[in-house]
Parts: sequence; C-alpha cells; structure tokens
Amino acid sequence: MINISKKKLPSAAIAVIVYVSYCAMSWFSARGTIAYFGEQYDLPNWFVNDVWAFFIGGLVPFLLFEVLCSFIFRTMIAKTNGGDVQSLRYGLNYAVIAANVLLFLLKFIYIAVPLYSVVIDIIIDPVVTIAFVALYMWYAFYQDYVERSQYRLVLTQVLGAFLSVYGLLALINMVISVA
Repeated sequence: MINISKKKLPSAAIAVIVYVSYCAMSWFSARGTIAYFGEQYDLPNWFVNDVWAFFIGGLVPFLLFEVLCSFIFRTMIAKTNGGDVQSLRYGLNYAVIAANVLLFLLKFIYIAVPLYSVVIDIIIDPVVTIAFVALYMWYAFYQDYVERSQYRLVLTQVLGAFLSVYGLLALINMVISVA
C-alpha cells in the first residue's frame, strides 16, 4: 500500500485545503441561510452573495474539526506510548477532504429538490463522513501508524468522537428543521 504520510504538505497548507473543502461542502446550505438573514435583517447587498456564503459556510465546521482533532490526538499521544500519531492525524485530514469533496458533489441534488435540503444534510453528511473516516482508519491499521495492540483504543477515540459530534449535529439539525 502507498503510505500517504511519506511526503507531507506543510501543516498550514493542509489546514487551508481542509477549510476550503468544508467551505465547498457547506456552500449550498450557507447560501440559503445568508439569503434568509439578508432578507430578514436588511443586510447590505455586498454581504449577501455566494462568495461570502462559501467562506462563512466552512468556518464553523472547520473550527469544530480542528478542536476535535487537537483534543483527540493530544490525548492519544499520551495513551499510545508513541507511535506515529502525527501521520495518523495527517491522513485523517485527507479522509475529511475527500468526504467533503464528495459531499459537495452530492449536494447538487439541492438544485433538483431544494425543499429536502435539511433532510439531505441530516442523512448524507454523517454517513459519508463517517464512512470515509472508517475507511481511512482501516487503511491506517495496515500502515502500522500505531502498535496493533493499541489500535483498538485509537479506533475507539477517533470513530467515537466523529460519531458523537456528527450524531449531535444531526440531532440539532432535526430539531431546527422542525422549529
């Protein structure tokens, strides 16, 4: 297998790519939200457009991802007694980028069924992201980033955190869509 962590991009570059992927993934939802708030609160026209929607839409998910990863991997370094945890985190960035690009492409469904955008967000976002993270963790197992005896702990921490965060986000989206 190809080891994706051999030639690494600088951390700032990979962070920008992750942010842009979150911007693309959230663009359709942010367009509607900014248009609604622009109409309700008489926001200036230069602010209510697709460019602002693109960059504002990715801000909260990106910050949430960075906080989640820093918490997960800071505790993981202490619990795993070494290992290549930084390569594991680096590869997780690629998994999230791939998931976000696929979600961006899937969200063109909004053009055909705009009224179901909330339902699509609730179902597709967690399923696709968790699937990509799970496939990456399977790949990371065979790359031996962490000792195999401690891999259960790593898998539980990473997938558990993603499942809980995306489950909470799906629950919040369901409550907001009803209200």
